[in-house]
Amino acid sequence: MRSTVVALAGCLTCTAAIAAAADGNCPPVLDHTALATTAIEEVTGRPLDAETRYRIGKITVIRQNVFNPEDPAENNAAFRFANRWHANTREGVIRDLLLFREGDVVTGNVVAESERLLRAKSYLYDARIVADRVCVVADAAGGDALPEAELVVVTRDVWSLSPEFSVTRTGGEHRVQVGVSEINLAGSGAHLDFTVFDNPDREGVSLSYEDANLGTGRVGFKLRYDDTDDGDRVEARIGQPFYALDARRAWHVSYHRAKTLQGLYDVGERVDEFGRDYRLAQIWTGWSRGRDDGWVNRLSTGVTLDDWRLMPVEDSDLALTSRKFLYPWVAFQRIQDEYAQARNVDRVQTTEDVYLGRQYDALFGYSPRGDGHIVASAEFRDGLQRGDSGILRYGLRASGYWNTTDRHAENVVARAWARYRHRQTDRLAIILDAETTLTDGLTTDQQLLIGGSSGLRGYPNRYQTGTRQFRISAEERYYTDLYPLRVLRVAVAGFVDVGRAWSSAHDNDTLVNAGVGLRLESTRTNRNLVYHIDVAFPLVDGPGVGGVEVTLTSKRSL
Repeated sequence: MRSTVVALAGCLTCTAAIAAAADGNCPPVLDHTALATTAIEEVTGRPLDAETRYRIGKITVIRQNVFNPEDPAENNAAFRFANRWHANTREGVIRDLLLFREGDVVTGNVVAESERLLRAKSYLYDARIVADRVCVVADAAGGDALPEAELVVVTRDVWSLSPEFSVTRTGGEHRVQVGVSEINLAGSGAHLDFTVFDNPDREGVSLSYEDANLGTGRVGFKLRYDDTDDGDRVEARIGQPFYALDARRAWHVSYHRAKTLQGLYDVGERVDEFGRDYRLAQIWTGWSRGRDDGWVNRLSTGVTLDDWRLMPVEDSDLALTSRKFLYPWVAFQRIQDEYAQARNVDRVQTTEDVYLGRQYDALFGYSPRGDGHIVASAEFRDGLQRGDSGILRYGLRASGYWNTTDRHAENVVARAWARYRHRQTDRLAIILDAETTLTDGLTTDQQLLIGGSSGLRGYPNRYQTGTRQFRISAEERYYTDLYPLRVLRVAVAGFVDVGRAWSSAHDNDTLVNAGVGLRLESTRTNRNLVYHIDVAFPLVDGPGVGGVEVTLTSKRSL
């Protein structure tokens, strides 16, 4: 088990600390007042062993401001104003996210998982759960003596209310988005978003509200409505997910409808279009026995309505077939509890929880409507770590339908991917990223596309189409010490992309581009975004290909 609570450098091992505590020597080691302004990356405490059972004593929550008033570089009028007008995440919200309460008996694994759950929230820049005291006490029921751990939970907020103005450019096309977003409404963890957008597909307005933890429970919900120039979109869902590895029950109810005008593309140009009225409704429930020897098994069953209503537009000769599936299904998931804490993998100079375990997913259902269709999907992923320098993650996923009457596949898509990071020095790393996709029985309304918005940064969006594709990217990164305005972390990259989409009807050339770029991660706003600025030069020419492509994008990772 690689995920452990961050240990005090040079501290005694957990066994030694407990032995000392048995002699009455278990003093607190943390200055709670100082922790309010200590750089959160430097917060450390007594070590906790991953598999040892602890009785949880007092839990203290310390919520750090967005900017540190004790840091001279952050003690100015603008940053003091930001702290004053920002509502820090409420202490109750943080306590409700923990997987334990005072008096509970849990292992160090559960404490480490709670830290990861806090760090996964976009409104928290980072989080640490550290032990202040570890003392051996007798079990109240007369059982074996247990070490009692008094814990300190330290979190640091990000600025949550943001006027939003973004320009995204990929493949020569612009996307403009203007609005306001609050990702931590009044410190509650709720997300409210209003956006006006204009992109190559449509323009419109969007309003959404999401709360992942209603009240003190684990039930979450989301409501969203988009009004666009070619239709609208409605989304509503409520449920309790498998929120932790030891969660025993989950349930979910959702409805999604999107009425839009969809395009078909060739060489980056929209060559045809059709109306699509898509509805997806789902209800399911799941069970698990929790974590057992480092593994979690989950069984779920539910019913799904998957309804595609397709309508040709005027003067179009597209042959479209609407399809509707209503099917019960059963799904199985097996997860290995295996994480590594790292830096400079998918982010810039921030703490990351990298999943390296094996995960298996499988779903099987049957829709008797019409010809009768078997519905199936399967996924596998794994990760390997070689010392502190190499991290390999890879996976496979396949999904689709089998027509039992005509005995042929429909909309089967299989994808394999791999991503390897090799750290050459503390500042330099090379990243190799590869994927390939195969399809079978694609219907007229479905396309497999590759271009600027899908990894070939020197080419127009949706440039090639086919029934199979591949892409390989190599990127050398330099993680700088630059920290402009104490807001942005900066990395520099040089890259090469190679890719191709093809079929029996489209025998396309393999495309190659090279370029340079910047990676910018804000340490003070929404933690889910990394900004990419790339300049790419196509090395293989073709119709509509320019001499240089400048892309501006925001992604969830580097």
